[in-house]
Amino acid sequence: MAILTKSFYIHISEKVNEFSLKELLEMAIKAEIGVREFYKSMAANVDMESFKKKLKFLAEEERKHEILLRKLYAQTFPGEELIFPKEQVGPELKPVASKLEKIQDIIDLVRWAMKSKDIASKLYETLENMADTEEKRRLMCSLSDMEKGHYYTLRAEYELLLNWGMYSQMMRVGL
Repeated sequence: MAILTKSFYIHISEKVNEFSLKELLEMAIKAEIGVREFYKSMAANVDMESFKKKLKFLAEEERKHEILLRKLYAQTFPGEELIFPKEQVGPELKPVASKLEKIQDIIDLVRWAMKSKDIASKLYETLENMADTEEKRRLMCSLSDMEKGHYYTLRAEYELLLNWGMYSQMMRVGL
């Protein structure tokens, strides 16, 4: 199940220095919106209540990131209209079209979501290095750290899902 395209990896990981700060912020905002929608869609299609709660939490975190990035964009480029890139450079996390019934579907989605968190963290590290004030650098550093935290939240879920028997037993006990 390919959720992120090679073009995203190439643009961000190999060519990040070819983009301006403005373009990177536009990509980051677009990515936060896309990932938030992905988490919301995934939560709507998962029956495991504890996992659903984590996905809703992550979706809300992405909304907060978008707000912070929009404020930073407005401060850095006052009066300039936010224009999302026409080419798809952000994560192509498409909404989940149907119920996720097989555990392997969920594992694949979590694996790709983890990869997107890793990429987002690196993007924010790059933006941190491009920021022109200490306040902006701290914000980008914080966003990078938050993305790393989200990665580990997803990784913990991923590890549990790999051992489905243990996970389902925990759900019956109410953990």
